[in-house]
Amino acid sequence: MISILISVDEETRIALLEDGFLIEYFIERPHVKDIVGDIYKGRVERILHGMGAAFVDIGLGKNGFLPLKDVNRSIGVGEEIIVQVSREGKDLKGPRLTMKVGLPGRYILLLPGSDRVGISRRIDRPSERKRLKELISGSLPEGFGAVVRTAAKYATDDGILEELGELLSLWASILENFNSVPTPSLLYSEPSLVRRVLRDWFSPEVKEICSDSKEVLKEVEEVLSRWGEDLSRIKLLYHNVPGVSLFEAYGVEDELRQLLSRKVSLLCGGEIVIDRTEALTVIDVNTSSFVGEGSFERTALRTNLEAAREIGRQLRLRGIGGIVIIDFIDMKSERNKELVLKELYSELEKDRREVEVHSFSPLGLLELTREREGPDLVDRLGMTCPYCRGKGWVLSEETLMMDIKRRFKKFIASNSFEIIEIIVSPKMKEPLEKVKEDWERSYGRKIVVLEDADLPFEDFRLRGRA
Repeated sequence: MISILISVDEETRIALLEDGFLIEYFIERPHVKDIVGDIYKGRVERILHGMGAAFVDIGLGKNGFLPLKDVNRSIGVGEEIIVQVSREGKDLKGPRLTMKVGLPGRYILLLPGSDRVGISRRIDRPSERKRLKELISGSLPEGFGAVVRTAAKYATDDGILEELGELLSLWASILENFNSVPTPSLLYSEPSLVRRVLRDWFSPEVKEICSDSKEVLKEVEEVLSRWGEDLSRIKLLYHNVPGVSLFEAYGVEDELRQLLSRKVSLLCGGEIVIDRTEALTVIDVNTSSFVGEGSFERTALRTNLEAAREIGRQLRLRGIGGIVIIDFIDMKSERNKELVLKELYSELEKDRREVEVHSFSPLGLLELTREREGPDLVDRLGMTCPYCRGKGWVLSEETLMMDIKRRFKKFIASNSFEIIEIIVSPKMKEPLEKVKEDWERSYGRKIVVLEDADLPFEDFRLRGRA
């Protein structure tokens, strides 16, 4: 059973639970627009063949990055083109763009300019795949392709064709706007987070939708009614418990705090450790407190199997994309390695993003790549640590004390101030007070230790006064 929880406060948060366990998490803030899927009229500013890319002004301040492999025809500098955002920008980089536009509906992803008709891999019955492919192929106008989405297996032919007509009309409207609006301009914007989640995730497995907003529940009821859903089979619940938030009531807040931790505990007693770098994500599997029974090979296998399931889940929940290197516990048996791979594949089948898994390397490492869409959960909810500034560590007190002492000696050697003020972060004030008298006797200067709450742990300042 799947439950959809929708919490609306200063921000909108949506959690999907399967049998009580968090499987997907989404967040939308009022002043941070998610632009993935939006379609723009842009102008080509530069083409760099050496990078295999063009840079396109879409009006966001930073030019979008358009890989030439995602361009379906020849383009030139100054040309006005239709592009869609495929990935949000990060730091100083603009968003990633594509000219291979896709218009998503509940049942169909319409592909203007394509001739491909694909069927979701989650529709696995051959007869159903054949029926849907014939239905769509026989209904698409020339110059259009489509991907039939998983929800189509629950839909009638009339419902699918009605949506196809709506998407074709939407594309015609986008083309009409392209010819009439200035450059750059927004041509199409994805709907609100609530409507996107319903469009992409609502299925017969959803038995409960709970929100702390009556307005949202009314919107949900309106959308489901328009789809012709039987509302009697779905619990639409309003959460209004003083002192207990919706996510607290369902245990989601605790799970979200765990998602920001490096370490994830496994039920068997083992753990996985997740570390991000600029280029990739590294996941280490440890037995930790799990001692197992029998041989180490059996202990490693059990830990790795449980880790494989949890890693697939964590990739989705944390929104991790790009290259991922997994260091499973070393196993000698090739059969056991295949069992771990099979378990990982089984969990990754639930993933809606494209994932490619490579076999174990000679060093026992497993590499996979996962499609990026936007900032991962840490980027959305966190910031670079003001103390370590992204390094992941800070100098020890002893090392920092030696650094202060060297700078202090250099400072007094070049001036004649009688009183030296040392300004440090609050955590370094007490250690300095302990050595202050020794330094005063050794160097013949009076020392005043001051603290500045705004100083990062490793920073300090020296100042002299008469």
